Amino acid sequence: MNGKNMKQLEGKIILVTGASEGIGAAVSFRLAQEGAQLALAARRLDRLEALAVELDQSCGGEAAVYSADVTDSQQVTDLVDSVLSRHGRLDVLINNVGQGLRKPLVETSDQEWQHLLAVNLSSVFYCCRAVIEPMRQQGGGRIINIASRSGRVGEGDLAAYSAVKHGVVGLTRALAEAGAEENILVNAVCPGPVNTTRMARLLPHVDRSAWLKPEDVAEAVLLLATGPGSRMRGQSIDLF
Repeated sequence: MNGKNMKQLEGKIILVTGASEGIGAAVSFRLAQEGAQLALAARRLDRLEALAVELDQSCGGEAAVYSADVTDSQQVTDLVDSVLSRHGRLDVLINNVGQGLRKPLVETSDQEWQHLLAVNLSSVFYCCRAVIEPMRQQGGGRIINIASRSGRVGEGDLAAYSAVKHGVVGLTRALAEAGAEENILVNAVCPGPVNTTRMARLLPHVDRSAWLKPEDVAEAVLLLATGPGSRMRGQSIDLF
């Protein structure tokens, strides 16, 4: 293939969690355009299958789909084992699963806190833990965590959410240091509000015209997944 036509992620195996909609779907499309072989994970298999068809039709992207709840450590282990069994390696992990809660801290219930912790932080912890050793054995890899502006600056009406997203940023930095000598690059993307279909449903009367698009986040992920991101470790790309 002519070097000018070489896609940036040709032959790379990339696992995207929470891929069925919103940011995850936009990231999947952008990476597929650059030749990535995708492993798409989410709880809704039907949505993933529909996305895989769209990827094939729009850009010829190859995608395998996996139904998995990444808040369950055993399901995460099984997911990563399945990807490795199918492809033989895993070059990039993108931890995209997340959910917010806009509520004062004193009104946040134990159940809501545990849910936020599981979805936003435990899922990232489980997925990172599952891929570290395979990446080490293959000589390196990349992990990209989708955090949030709330995890960088803190927001009073998003206190619980801010706390767990700060945890994602902290985990990113710690893993970047731990993986530095083994060529495992770990970074994060920290977007502000993103105008996804889900947010449009939740906040139908809010002016979202100035919000980020899912495609904006996808471009930042692409940067970290390709050559330009090869010198970045433990960084958080802020998208405000």
